[in-house]
Amino acid sequence: MKKLFPMIAALSLAVCLTAGVTLSAAAAPATYSEYINVSSQGSGLMLEPTLVLEPTEEAQLTGKGYASAVVTPDGEMKVDLGRKRPLKDLFDLKLKGKTIPVVRLDGETVDAFLEWLKTTYTVSDIMAISDEISVLEKVYADERGYLVNTVYDLTDVRLTEGRYDEWEHIAAANKAGCNILLYDVQENFPVAAEYVSAMSKVCWAEVESKEEGVQAIAAGCQGIVAKEGETLSASLGYFKEKGFARAQYIAAHRGITKYANEQSLTGIMASYNEGATHVEIDIQITSDGHIVSCHDNDISRVSGIPNKSIVDVTFRELRKVKLNNYSVRYEESFADIEEMCMALEKTDVILIVELKLDSASQKALDLKPIEKLKAVMEKYPGMKGHWITITFFAPYAEAMKETLPEIPCCYLGAGASTVETQNGQKPWDGEHKNMTNIGGKIEFLRKRNIGLDETMAGSTNSTAQNYLARGYVQNTWTFEDLSHFNYKANIATTNKAEDCAMLVKEVAVGELTLTEAQLSAKKAKVPCRSYSGWVFEYECDVIEVSRSGNTAQVLFYYVQQTGDQAAPSYGLYSQLKTVAIS
Repeated sequence: MKKLFPMIAALSLAVCLTAGVTLSAAAAPATYSEYINVSSQGSGLMLEPTLVLEPTEEAQLTGKGYASAVVTPDGEMKVDLGRKRPLKDLFDLKLKGKTIPVVRLDGETVDAFLEWLKTTYTVSDIMAISDEISVLEKVYADERGYLVNTVYDLTDVRLTEGRYDEWEHIAAANKAGCNILLYDVQENFPVAAEYVSAMSKVCWAEVESKEEGVQAIAAGCQGIVAKEGETLSASLGYFKEKGFARAQYIAAHRGITKYANEQSLTGIMASYNEGATHVEIDIQITSDGHIVSCHDNDISRVSGIPNKSIVDVTFRELRKVKLNNYSVRYEESFADIEEMCMALEKTDVILIVELKLDSASQKALDLKPIEKLKAVMEKYPGMKGHWITITFFAPYAEAMKETLPEIPCCYLGAGASTVETQNGQKPWDGEHKNMTNIGGKIEFLRKRNIGLDETMAGSTNSTAQNYLARGYVQNTWTFEDLSHFNYKANIATTNKAEDCAMLVKEVAVGELTLTEAQLSAKKAKVPCRSYSGWVFEYECDVIEVSRSGNTAQVLFYYVQQTGDQAAPSYGLYSQLKTVAIS
């Protein structure tokens, strides 16, 4: 970069050189602070995966047909793609304004990269990738390492049939401020992909063929990485019909409340029976440190007893109170979080725990509720990997980062905690006011190491692709109908979870055989599983991906009617299925 010096500076430099004085002036780094717009590649998918190119030659970098490009610099920050260029030059010539760079790092190059960001080129819209968690931790700990996100490369990890076997990787990633996990497509990949997404993280897959790409997308993977642009476009080309590659996650808001008291143990277990993938609860803390489930700080609305704050009563006193906001016939009181753990630890239901806790009053903070929550988690190892937290209050987000850094935590909004109000402090240090655009929001979320959980609005749909490409899924709340099927929501929190129970969650289950006539007609009746677990046969479209002799790899696509005017129908794809042809 050329610099123009004022005349006086030039004269001073000349005098110094004449006098034999050697100067080494450090030039300020170049800066690029724009964020590219990640547009749809034209598929019918509601949640279209991010297409990521890892080129082997510089000529592949056209900026078309993909959102991100992975490049690997050496210790001198030079990249060899047929010819060796400084990373700065490659960015200026091939990447700037076209794609989000993803810089591959290891223990030998991470320090040089962080120094490069400080002294050579400050790029805002940039990510890092590594298979070493210590590298990602170092990137996140460095003030210049607040990139838009990082990627944990797990392509050498062998996947198992157990979804919770991946918890350790998710926990390590979250602790390192990393939102994206990259896997190789293999036998149990769909299990890992489904679980990563359910935990509010982003799953990428490394693919070598269109079949692997289709398999990854059909598993609900939110990003595919390939060395050829044609592999990316060919994989996505099979998803032309409108719908979801993986069924939307359904979070029962405060449990099932249609026929049970909100946040009661009955309502929470009913959520499981109705097929909800998640249950959203609010927690409060009693004066003797018990964590219970209740939305309000005061119990008057749900019990009819006025002027009783949960933080002011003991657990024994609270349990004498009966819930009455739905029906007294259950004779239930406020659910203890330990009861929920015992009820849910053998299920796959994930608890979304909103940290209400007396709106972060000083009374509640003095009781150390996050430490109490940690103790409960440790007491019930069967619940490992079943937790997501959400909050309006900065003190609890900070406490999670300090005490439970492995648990994903999501931002609900800029609620002013009681202690902040009393002390005249701004919620979230006022930083939330800068969240008016993609860059501001990502910088806020990245610094706080929190995900995104927000009320549904039109902007949620229009910005979802941009957030997803940078490692943020959008979880949304709270629906009074089934309109969430019209939105690009990862987890939809709803008061109508029971209305989703009989909708199809999985298309084409089990081993299948097709006739030549069905393959030719592109129609077949196949078994499909509902959210609540029932299996029915429905007619689906058949999309042939490849064929070899008497077997074929196909996708099945089903359009279902919801019976709700807010979302009359939506489409859902199957996994990539290998079927016999008779």
